[in-house]
Amino acid sequence: MIPQPSAPPSNTQVILRNSLWYGLELISGLFGSWLVSVIVARVMGPQRLGYYTYISTLTTFTATVGAFGLPMTTRKYMSEYLNRGDRGLARSLYGVTLRLQFWIAMAVTAVSLGLVFAFGDPTEHVISVLLVLNMAPRMLGFIPSQANNAAEALRRNTVPAVLSATLTISVTLLALWAGWGLPGLAAALLAGTLLDAGMKLYSVHSWLKDEPVPIAPALRKQMFVYSGQGLVLMLLNIVVWNRSDVFFLKLLNPDIKQVTFFNLAFNTVEKILMFPSSFAGPLGVTLMAQYGRGEERMRTLAVEGARYSYLIALPLLVGLSCVAGPAVVLIYGNQYAPMVPVLIIVALLAVPKALMEPPTNLLQATENQGFLVAWGCFSGAVNIALDFLLTPRYGAVGAAIANGSAQTLAAVGIWVRAWQLFKLDLRLGAFTRITAAAAGMALTTIAINRAMPSYAGLSLSIMAGALVWFVLLRWTRAMDQTDSQRLDTLGRSLPGKIRPIWRSLVSWIIPVAVPRAGKSLKELNN
Repeated sequence: MIPQPSAPPSNTQVILRNSLWYGLELISGLFGSWLVSVIVARVMGPQRLGYYTYISTLTTFTATVGAFGLPMTTRKYMSEYLNRGDRGLARSLYGVTLRLQFWIAMAVTAVSLGLVFAFGDPTEHVISVLLVLNMAPRMLGFIPSQANNAAEALRRNTVPAVLSATLTISVTLLALWAGWGLPGLAAALLAGTLLDAGMKLYSVHSWLKDEPVPIAPALRKQMFVYSGQGLVLMLLNIVVWNRSDVFFLKLLNPDIKQVTFFNLAFNTVEKILMFPSSFAGPLGVTLMAQYGRGEERMRTLAVEGARYSYLIALPLLVGLSCVAGPAVVLIYGNQYAPMVPVLIIVALLAVPKALMEPPTNLLQATENQGFLVAWGCFSGAVNIALDFLLTPRYGAVGAAIANGSAQTLAAVGIWVRAWQLFKLDLRLGAFTRITAAAAGMALTTIAINRAMPSYAGLSLSIMAGALVWFVLLRWTRAMDQTDSQRLDTLGRSLPGKIRPIWRSLVSWIIPVAVPRAGKSLKELNN
């Protein structure tokens, strides 16, 4: 009897599998990097840390923009041709983008070093040079990372990321112990980036060995246009979604500590957003691949991805804003008390950002980047105008309002456009029920913090808020039997002894009931 080939994994299985790998990559470095950032902040203080933060942010911006949209182009076209079975062409696309990225990285690094010695602070040359040298391997590593994403094999990025984060944290702690100061921190960052890029380059070399085939001139032109749009989107991403406000704070506000307050608040929220990203990131990979297999399921994937991101992000961001006051003083010390309102604003206005990857990936996968560019330009202009208006007087608080307002504007516009183009079923009832559960959690947390303004009250409010959140998820029926089946699929990936506990928790949160009208699991899977 001839054995039948096994069925390919469903979209749900692929997304959940990649979510586990991506989540491991994110969470493995989350606690360690956060702990190190707290130690560095307490040791260095907001004044000294301000300059390092400013230069580090500028080099990060430069590396991202200097990529010229090539990583996005790599993922888009390699996903398409790998899923069409044309691995030779995918190999050629990878080689072209990698070589181009190499020369761009060398040029950007050389120009940046020249600017450091021509215009930089002479007393900070060592820090600046080390941070600039970090750009080249960072830029080069973007390409193999996206090639692995195109193959829907995020595990190949996880090991390099975990090991490089471990190396960076270890060298950072050594630098603090040895008294190497900020140059030691910059050297730690460079060491981790070199390891990450080297391992990812090797990983792609190990699996992509097909014979290259010539790239047609029409495809080269199409890639060039897509890359150009990607460059504009990178610029807009920096203005609207990243911390470009640091530049305006440094330029328009004389207090360098405001840069530190904004950057620490922004970094804290970015770490929180890693949790929904552990699902939304793999979902975006599958959306790109789905375009190569057919567009039928992309609409459902986008809406469901946003719903799960909302389910994960909302309680974390709202909860963070509710406990920001006592938490900041406890963790960073009284000298960082002015950061409290900044953190509250950044956390609450980051909720739209948590929902952005699915519709953005949907528009990119279907080559509808034109709207992203136009709407991003408008949102970026609003961000910059608000920065000029608010940061001179209100410092980091003004920067937080400017950045968050632009994010909200961008998010609303992109969702409206996706809804218009693809006639999405937005499932607003499900989002409303999740919002109601988060509101009840917030009221509980705030009430306990006001009744017990102490560290004991902080701990109690977090535990009580989490309990109320899960109770209200059950009471409002914010999740249905389709979610139960998906979570069961995820649970089968857990260690055997944990599976019964997981199943009991899922059964309690999602009691058996008559399913509501909506998309079925079978529709999402196929």
